[in-house]
Amino acid sequence: MAELECRWRRGGQKKGKTWQHRRVRQQEAWGGVFEPLVDAYLNYTYTATPGAVGAIAPEDNIAQNIQVPAEIPIVAIADETLAYTVDVYCLFSRKTDITITRLPNSLSPALDLMRYGYLAKTPSRPTVAISLKTLELLYRLRQRKASYSVEAFAKVLCDYYQIPYRRHLREVLGDTFELYLHIIRHVDKSVHTTLGWDGPDWRPKNACRACCYVLDDEPPLTFSRLYAMDGNNSLKRMAMTSDRTAADTRVLDDSTYFLPRQFVDQYAKENSATPVQTTDGLGATDGAHKLKSDLRKKLLNQCVDNWKSAAKEESKRMWSIFDESGISASACRHGLVLWLMDMVKSGELAKYPLATVAKVLESIGQDTLGGYDIGCAFLSTVQRSSLGPAFQEKNGHFCVCAFHGYSHCHTCQMQFHPNNLAGAGLEDLETMERIFSASNQLASVTRYASPYRRRLFIEAYFRQWDEDKSLNTGTFILSNYRQALEIVEHDAEVLREAMESLGITEANMDEWEREEMGFFARLGDEDNYDVHAVAYVELLQELRDLESKRAQVNARFLQYMPSAASSGSATYRKELASTRRLETERRHTMEQYERVSHDVCALEVEMGLTVRWTPYTEQYNATLKYIKDRKYHRALNKLQKLVMQRLFELHKLNVAQTGEYQFFSKSLQTRCKTIQRAVKAYNAAAAMLDPPRPALDWSNVAGFNFLEQFTLLQDTHNDIRAKEWSKPAIREAMKLRHRVARAHEEITRLNLEVRRLHTAIRDETQLFDQALRRLDISKDPIFGATAEFVAWHKKVNSHLLWRIDQVYGLKGFTGVKGPGT
Repeated sequence: MAELECRWRRGGQKKGKTWQHRRVRQQEAWGGVFEPLVDAYLNYTYTATPGAVGAIAPEDNIAQNIQVPAEIPIVAIADETLAYTVDVYCLFSRKTDITITRLPNSLSPALDLMRYGYLAKTPSRPTVAISLKTLELLYRLRQRKASYSVEAFAKVLCDYYQIPYRRHLREVLGDTFELYLHIIRHVDKSVHTTLGWDGPDWRPKNACRACCYVLDDEPPLTFSRLYAMDGNNSLKRMAMTSDRTAADTRVLDDSTYFLPRQFVDQYAKENSATPVQTTDGLGATDGAHKLKSDLRKKLLNQCVDNWKSAAKEESKRMWSIFDESGISASACRHGLVLWLMDMVKSGELAKYPLATVAKVLESIGQDTLGGYDIGCAFLSTVQRSSLGPAFQEKNGHFCVCAFHGYSHCHTCQMQFHPNNLAGAGLEDLETMERIFSASNQLASVTRYASPYRRRLFIEAYFRQWDEDKSLNTGTFILSNYRQALEIVEHDAEVLREAMESLGITEANMDEWEREEMGFFARLGDEDNYDVHAVAYVELLQELRDLESKRAQVNARFLQYMPSAASSGSATYRKELASTRRLETERRHTMEQYERVSHDVCALEVEMGLTVRWTPYTEQYNATLKYIKDRKYHRALNKLQKLVMQRLFELHKLNVAQTGEYQFFSKSLQTRCKTIQRAVKAYNAAAAMLDPPRPALDWSNVAGFNFLEQFTLLQDTHNDIRAKEWSKPAIREAMKLRHRVARAHEEITRLNLEVRRLHTAIRDETQLFDQALRRLDISKDPIFGATAEFVAWHKKVNSHLLWRIDQVYGLKGFTGVKGPGT
């Protein structure tokens, strides 16, 4: 025994070999024994072989309440001369070593260790092993606390053993934990294959039963499926330095979550010359929707400029120090993840959401609504790409997410905000913000991981996330249904009373919405004459200033009389420099005057003027007023941009989630000197208008609707305060009307989702029973794992059925009770 142990411990890394060679050899060694290792894991975990030293007792079996096949193969008694001792760590038994009896026909010592419930980091020469129970505990801890590191667990293990921390134990735990994750993944895939859940894109097509389990007799929805997508740069990974070689060159390419880089990169240069002509409500070009088309053209530059100005600094620089700079992800409205992509040495490039759209069109199909922070501008990107025809054919739509949408201009919100979008219901589509808020915990354990382990850890995290969200689906439906019923019951009555007190009707509000849309479609437009007149008056003002300056410069030049000092004296040199300075100033002034005079003459020819305008000319004064209006607009736009940036900063500190609008006002007013100066500039420009606009007081514009009020201030040609749709009471009534309409749409969608979920649970129960009977008859080794999977899912389904029953019992439930077909 000692000789065998010594032979395994002897010999280290050969000269000239690198860690990369060592990793490759280790991976090749596992390749031949991994399948038998999984079988040994299934045998140990779900059958509890009697008499094996270190084997778990039947009462400790993970699937203790699950019936297993009666015919269990009896393990042959090993030859005692082949016994050997391995150092072990077990948090539960605190054993320090274990004597393993190796079977004569054993393929690997790792298989012998697995029979006793231990997992080694290498298949051929194990010197230390970790118990499966300890690894399972680490797995459960990591699933619930993603930031919990292997190093921290290694230190806990050392504390239990009452030994100083051993660095090599962290490496052993890391390698064995990775192998344990591989085993778990392999078992899960086998279970899913047994149940028939292994087709192409099966998970995004079927995982969310409330979204995907469409019934035969369902009424059509405006949007068949709602999803959200976004990028996040927390899960970065440091790039290798130029003088180092990566030891782990493996690639996790069999994940059902991650899209291959090659697939994503094919959309890197998508930008056709002209966008696809659309006929839907968000990008129409026909006469019936001309106003919406005009609005959409106007809003794009405003939104894109605002979002560029508020971009985070880490998205602008230093990406070269990272290989993967984050992830781009998508999820359904219930929070189950659809697809993940690595953002490689870049920020949120268009290729990532385009790849998501490609998968949505391929796997999900018709009438989808995608929520994206810049969904307004991204719609044009999709239409210009090769996906444009399919996107139009399948009637795809985009909107901005609710919270981010409030930072878009009012023109954008009128068309792309979920509150104003018929068919969106009460969904805010801020799903990705909630997902990233939780997944940011992974950053500390993935920053320096290998690409392979990084993906492995991310996938494991989101598998647990999806399980939790699947369990939460019933609560989601119940909570949303209660919210929608409360809005219908309370806000609908408030809306009715408001309409009666204001003396308005539904037809009035329809007409005002069209009028408002037309107003904003024309807001800020300038004809060519206005542009030329502004330039002409500005040049006349500059020419008048230059005339005065020219006279002053000529007078100084002519009046200057140098003394008769000798050429070599200091006085002469000083006077010579003064003369040259005056000559240069005179020459520059004359050149400026001639240039501006030439520009004035050119514009007069362009505008067809025969008499030069003066401050006493009517056109001159009208244009001067127009220039003041433009100055007002610029001051207003600058103030709007600064306030929006400040709100982003407050949102990063989670202040935006408090709902304290007065806190917003106070912070904007007292904590940002730049905004204070912008407010003063705005108020000065507003005072110069005729009639003057009132000074801006932040206490009156706090909250999310401030951008809308900014936009309402932009029309200086007409006093829009006289328009019915601009009156505060009527605007509130119009918003309330949208809110009630969205609540009714939400109820319609929830009626379908709760029935889909109920039907899926019923059909799953039948599928589970049939699969278990089939496996029991065939004595398949995967029976135990499948039975455990089924037992857990039945408990989840039981919880969901309880929630479904609560939904059916709601006062005001209008759907069909019971499963469908």
